[in-house]
Amino acid sequence: MSFDATYGLLFEVTFLHNYFLNNGEETFASMTNADKQKMLQQFTTDAFLVLTPTLETNIVLKNYKMTFKKTKTGFRIYTKVKDEFEPFIKIPANLNLTFLIKINDYQFENYTNLDFALTQAYHFSNVKPLTEPVSFEYIPKISDNKLISNAYLVSEETTAYLVSALEPSEQQNVFGVISLTAKGDNSSGNIVNNLGKMLSPNFKIHFDNRKTLWKYINRKAGTEIKTNAAKPLTRSGFVEIDPLTDFTPAQPSESQYPNPSVKSITKINSDYYSEIFI
Repeated sequence: MSFDATYGLLFEVTFLHNYFLNNGEETFASMTNADKQKMLQQFTTDAFLVLTPTLETNIVLKNYKMTFKKTKTGFRIYTKVKDEFEPFIKIPANLNLTFLIKINDYQFENYTNLDFALTQAYHFSNVKPLTEPVSFEYIPKISDNKLISNAYLVSEETTAYLVSALEPSEQQNVFGVISLTAKGDNSSGNIVNNLGKMLSPNFKIHFDNRKTLWKYINRKAGTEIKTNAAKPLTRSGFVEIDPLTDFTPAQPSESQYPNPSVKSITKINSDYYSEIFI
């Protein structure tokens, strides 16, 4: 009997990142479906993060005849089924599955529009931790027009609790924790319904690209100029700089300005700067 005939999709988590999916100033969200597919063909989460079930979750997956499958855009959890919607083993409403997000690109912080704190982690869940306020942001669904913001960065207290629940070998360099329970706080976050049938939701974690002020430094002339407004950092495409309108004072119209790499970024007060040496 084939895998598809005996296993059904319990849920999926899809990751997107605008640094990889935007094309210069053209956003992924504004693209045609055909252009989106072209960008997604070149996209893989392996470029910037590692996704793994916790050791405890691996045991739960085995006990409930579930399996973790990586995809280019995240992962899926499949479970053995009796029919199209009914799990082979009944899934309790409080069954929890937890997954770790660890960053494997040292430049991730440079091109991702988030704040980073050593004592705080990002938490993506369909259940609010007791230590979080009522303003807690639940993990978005694939149909939600939401980008991941600092609102998903939980408190030091919550972070300490999440990390303490991990095995010692898992506790280092945790950027984020995905914690999904069969029945969420809200029906929209449920993985199974009241009868225990699978709903197969697709959750989404969509990162935005960082935008920086572009500072052009001419060491020979001893001058530097910066753009009036922040510009997006993207792996693909090119952002045109207009010497007449992008700088104050305006620069000669024949001047040309390259786009920066993501390697050299500095933060001054609340502003981020990309340095380009010309």
